[in-house]
Amino acid sequence: MMKLLKQHNDALKRAARLLIVYEARSGVVALADDCPAHPANSTAILQEIQLALAEFRRWQQRYGEQEYARAAILAMWASGAWSNRDTCARLCYRQAGFSNMALARQALVGAPAPGGAPP
Repeated sequence: MMKLLKQHNDALKRAARLLIVYEARSGVVALADDCPAHPANSTAILQEIQLALAEFRRWQQRYGEQEYARAAILAMWASGAWSNRDTCARLCYRQAGFSNMALARQALVGAPAPGGAPP
């Protein structure tokens, strides 16, 4: 769900950049045109976008910091120095940047075995 929100956030940022460039060239874009494809009430759309961005920011504050730690522990696991995921998580969670071992072990769930060996 959060990955989807992140993708939507990126798409909204790209769309906003495109609108800014378009408005700079052609003038202000009005959503309340006579065209039925544009809703007359753009404030509802704006509120929905703001709610989605606020939810993404809350998620990023809570879990966004763990993305770097997750990437680090996955790289450590991929090195093949450990016989199983539990050992890797127990010995490397602080080096990767996790605050506890359970989060590090959770990050290794579903990670492919190093060197293509069966898990």
